Amino acid sequence: MTTNPSDVRLSTVVMAHPRRQAAARALAEAHPALAARIVTDPEPQGPPSALRTARRAWQSVSAGATHHLVLQDDALLSPGFAETVAALAAARPRDSVSLFTEWGSRTANAVRAAALLGHAWAPVVDDYLPSVALVLPAELALGFEEYAAAKAAPDATDDVTLLDYLHSVDKVVPVAGPVDHANPPSLVGNDVMGPRSAACLAPDGDPGGSLLPAMRAVPYFCWWEQLAVVYLRDPASADGWRRVPAEEALLERGLGREQVVASLRTALETLPHRDVVHDRVSDVLLAEVWTTAYALGVVTGDLGGFPDLGRPAARAALSTLAPGALRRVVPVRWLAAVGELLYPLVSAAVLSGAADAEAVRS
Repeated sequence: MTTNPSDVRLSTVVMAHPRRQAAARALAEAHPALAARIVTDPEPQGPPSALRTARRAWQSVSAGATHHLVLQDDALLSPGFAETVAALAAARPRDSVSLFTEWGSRTANAVRAAALLGHAWAPVVDDYLPSVALVLPAELALGFEEYAAAKAAPDATDDVTLLDYLHSVDKVVPVAGPVDHANPPSLVGNDVMGPRSAACLAPDGDPGGSLLPAMRAVPYFCWWEQLAVVYLRDPASADGWRRVPAEEALLERGLGREQVVASLRTALETLPHRDVVHDRVSDVLLAEVWTTAYALGVVTGDLGGFPDLGRPAARAALSTLAPGALRRVVPVRWLAAVGELLYPLVSAAVLSGAADAEAVRS
């Protein structure tokens, strides 16, 4: 079901801690078409809690609104954002629409798979709901406070509580994301995660396009442990996903470690600026990044096609895979360059994985 963008009546708030009120005000003033109001932490002297502010933010729906947008104060919005968000909400009027997903998340690889196959939307596959910039139907927005008051633990986070609240609602992200993240110092201890930038920043997407089919396997680079893993759909697991080493998941597909590593060695022989890459990223980490991208190529066949790297969104999405993976171990000043330097390796891995999986299937 879709509706006309002109029928979307959007209510918007920026949620902020008082220490970030200036940033929230600047964000609202930079996008006057949103008519955004600022909602601040009701207990600013208490322990840091995004949930406390989020509960107030989701209550603050304007009368007559069809949809409610909550922006965190460190969101960076693309030009023409008000028109973009209206079109996106109109395309998925009953869904939870996350306008930002960070480059190292599970959902980022759902976005990459969707981009490779020409879809406009990807499902959320994280164990939290991306909520730096989130749109909900007004009725759902208003119901969050009652749920959080009854169900949320005192130390719960807003993104996990939102995911639990919206368990029966379709949760999606546009492949062409219109929001980035400013990465200021975190108030809730997230600096240890490294920079969290957009998986695919491209405001000119097609809101009327298709949604990537449900994923049974999600390749993922665990940036805490610097390992390639795969999340497999498993109803018996607590959050519906079971994590296994990528090597194990690939072996179950008939793709042994030696085959995966052999294709990496071949790709490294032709990688531009190899000496610069090796000065920035160890061979151990290169192998894990390669394996993650290789597994991403493998699962595209499950989802209905062979990856097309000629799509602009595909290049944008793949170029963030390496920086999103390595943001804790590569200095920030080198991340953008590392993303460009490793793009040929990432793209070669995706194509190798897709081709090898296709050969096994045939």
